[in-house]
Amino acid sequence: MPTSLSKSSSDKKGHMCPPSDAAHPSDRWESLFVYGFICKFTQLRTKVEGFHSPMDFEDALLSPEPNLIMTQILSRFVLNLRPGTRNLSSDIISSTVAGVVQEYLKTSERTVFWDDASRQNSDPFQDMPNGFFAAEWDLKLKVLRQLVELQLCHSHEIKAVIDRAWDRSPPVPPPPGDPHSQVRLQLVPLGQDRERKRYWVVDDSPRVYLSTNPWKISATFQTVSSSRDEFMAFLETVKETASSEPKFGERRSKLEIAHSALLKALQERIEVIDSELMRIQRAQKKIQQRNLLIASAELRETRTRRRTTRPNYVYMNNPESDLEADEYTCQQPDDEDEEYEDTAGFDDEVGKAASSRGADTRRSTRTNGNRVKEEWSDWRGERRSTRLGAPSDTALDEPPPKRARTDESAASGDLDNIAPSNGKSGSGLKIKINGAAAVKTTETAVEAIAGKKKSKFWYYAVEPIPGAKAPVVPAPSTNARQSGGDAVDASSEGHNGHGARYPSTTPSAAGSNAEEPYEKSIGVSLSPASESMES
Repeated sequence: MPTSLSKSSSDKKGHMCPPSDAAHPSDRWESLFVYGFICKFTQLRTKVEGFHSPMDFEDALLSPEPNLIMTQILSRFVLNLRPGTRNLSSDIISSTVAGVVQEYLKTSERTVFWDDASRQNSDPFQDMPNGFFAAEWDLKLKVLRQLVELQLCHSHEIKAVIDRAWDRSPPVPPPPGDPHSQVRLQLVPLGQDRERKRYWVVDDSPRVYLSTNPWKISATFQTVSSSRDEFMAFLETVKETASSEPKFGERRSKLEIAHSALLKALQERIEVIDSELMRIQRAQKKIQQRNLLIASAELRETRTRRRTTRPNYVYMNNPESDLEADEYTCQQPDDEDEEYEDTAGFDDEVGKAASSRGADTRRSTRTNGNRVKEEWSDWRGERRSTRLGAPSDTALDEPPPKRARTDESAASGDLDNIAPSNGKSGSGLKIKINGAAAVKTTETAVEAIAGKKKSKFWYYAVEPIPGAKAPVVPAPSTNARQSGGDAVDASSEGHNGHGARYPSTTPSAAGSNAEEPYEKSIGVSLSPASESMES
């Protein structure tokens, strides 16, 4: 009995294309397929910086590092399939794409990664341990192709554009000049030569693809030109292989007519290619200029406003003496100071002030003791370090305290302002003639009282015994003020004939400056009045 060698129809394999041996993405039809979808259904070429031609797309595909062009392409594809996705940065876009693709791989729909042995889709991201960008360009191109096919089948936005272009939705189809019209969305070959080879173009760049019959399994695909020079060389080849003009009454074959149409279409693209190259050149020049500005801004130092003239360190106190002369001398401004001529008005004012003071505008404070006291007279009452040249009487430990305003101080403001003509008491102290700290006419301020605690914040005032003759109080010694600390004002707080007086920052009646504070304490010597009162 003859045995049937026929196999069941279920064991037959479907249409399988042979694997490509292309060494570059430009020789793969998937590159044309993905780039054509980008140009017809997205606006990435006009929005992504540096994305102008198929060559830019291929360079981004070959890059093992994350780049802006590929990141934006993946982000657009993910948003078309899953609107509202937020994880689109370059560091996590790989995992986002993996999640979107794996969601569709779990279904029974056959994809590029269909496995006949297991009869299910395999996960391509298992072969990407370092993410999408670090994978081989062949695997990345397959993922991009699968994303395009998923968008054409499942993206509502893309399907709406197709339905409107083919008049399958209620709105009126767009005119032929619209980017989303049926004519513009179709990807058809530019022409065919005498050898039945088809030539494809997507945009206005010099890139031209060549393929054999795409409906056959043995179809081949390659790039013909990528630059203007290559395009012109290809044009000359097509012109040389074209047939001559037919004779009168002679008919031409369909292949010759198609070859002539291809030559005409290629000649018309020369002007379009030149315009596109000029646009790309301007865009690249603009990017370079901006990058130069960014680089120069990073190197630029931020400077604050400074003086346009150098300080003049000249000490002319005793020009005849070389021992007291300082090493600093007058210096003329260098050329580098000319860049600050925009503040010439400020220089004129400084020059006028310097000329009015004389040539020695800055003098040393180390050669004249009298000048030291004059210069530091404005700093009395504030703490200044003696290491900076300040006199000892300006190096206060702390500022004088303030006295709280009370009812007594307000009432004492109406008292008589009678005081000695020199503004001092019998003991040589500066006294106050009004306010709560004023010394009454019946009181006498003394330096100290035997057995009483001394303080730098207050001193004593005594009131004579009624009916007793007031003793004569001699004036204190000349060095009492220097050795005794700081003198202060006081108010009457009499108790048993004497009371403590606390300091006050109100100016005295001695005609001194209103801002001149009083000294805090007095000398330790006792006056005869204090001794008599203690006895």
